[in-house]
Amino acid sequence: MKDSEITQRLTSPGFFQSPWEVYDYLRMEEPVFWCEPWSQWIITKHKDVSFILKNPSLFSSVGWEFRYLSQLPRDQREKLKNVYRHYETQVMSNSDAPEHTRLRKLIHRSFSPRVIEALRSQIEQLVENAFANLPKDKPFDWVSSFAYPFPATVIALLFGAPTEDKAKFEKWSTDIVSFIGSGSPQVDLALNLEQSLIEFREYLDSLISVRRLEPKDDLLSLMIEKSDDGDSLTQDELISTCITILFAGHETTANLLSILLLELFRNPNQWQLLLENPDLSASAVEEALRFNAPVQRIRRVAKEDIEIAGLTIKKGDSVMGFIGSANRDEDIFLDANSFNISRERSQNLSFGAGIHLCIGAALSRLESTIVLRELARLFPNSNLAPSFQEEYFENMTFRGVRSLKLILSA
Repeated sequence: MKDSEITQRLTSPGFFQSPWEVYDYLRMEEPVFWCEPWSQWIITKHKDVSFILKNPSLFSSVGWEFRYLSQLPRDQREKLKNVYRHYETQVMSNSDAPEHTRLRKLIHRSFSPRVIEALRSQIEQLVENAFANLPKDKPFDWVSSFAYPFPATVIALLFGAPTEDKAKFEKWSTDIVSFIGSGSPQVDLALNLEQSLIEFREYLDSLISVRRLEPKDDLLSLMIEKSDDGDSLTQDELISTCITILFAGHETTANLLSILLLELFRNPNQWQLLLENPDLSASAVEEALRFNAPVQRIRRVAKEDIEIAGLTIKKGDSVMGFIGSANRDEDIFLDANSFNISRERSQNLSFGAGIHLCIGAALSRLESTIVLRELARLFPNSNLAPSFQEEYFENMTFRGVRSLKLILSA
């Protein structure tokens, strides 16, 4: 392909529906590619994406958001005070050491293995209750009925918020993801996000005030606590971290819950294998993460001139690592374009790597594994509805189907 053809395909709506052919070509022919419309280097091989993720001294997590926001018209910026306030506040995902080290130390205790495992019984109960209310033996949309609302319910649980507020969490998450996931910032999406951030900040301010006076056994109370050395998150850091937990944790898990079932039902031999071996549930989740990653890309800024695959990336250049492509790299994964839940070891990069490994990865994996085991146990004869048509959201970062028509059957 000519560079112009690659760029055209990368920026076309069809790319979001099926990026795999473009990924395959780039890995083989142009593993480091300059995309002019995005003004970013695109990196597609597993070893190179992994290198970027694991070398924060060379590739910074600071600055990409500012470049993105700078593309908005100047006359609109006064209307977007909360958008700028959020992205100007450093959280783990947009910070480098030593600030990142400090933030991770303060937040990691809220996501420790002990804390996550303690949620298991509550999540199992939530799954049981939700499944009881799903339609049986007739087509329904899994995305709107379960995959999208369920992670919002879990996040409400983490924050110690009423579960009936999950609809608010869904709306706020959608507006954040729509804005940050577009190829270039759009004013209408930014204005929607501004309103959602106003509402969410007010909600969190109230919730945090209550937790400061009456701590509970929830994630929010743990994040408010001072560390052993007396440090604590500022109010803005606490709120922006909660906002990040909401959209990153909700969107990733919601998309994973749909992609997981889509790939299993599209590969009936793998669904049958799971029914015969329920202990493969965690492995099936890993394979879905690899094969059709719910997070497709990461963004960084080069801190110095560096050579990758024979090309020099200049200091200050924006870099986009294509996780979705790295997870299909034939140099790492045998028969990479096949969905196989029996893979012995998955080196997928879907939750990142290095110091920026997603802090909520264990929770997302736990939720998805519990959901899959229960679905296989209760509804072994489930399948895609004949009317199902696969269509993905046009989002630069998150990959998920708009709907997933299923028939649950015992």
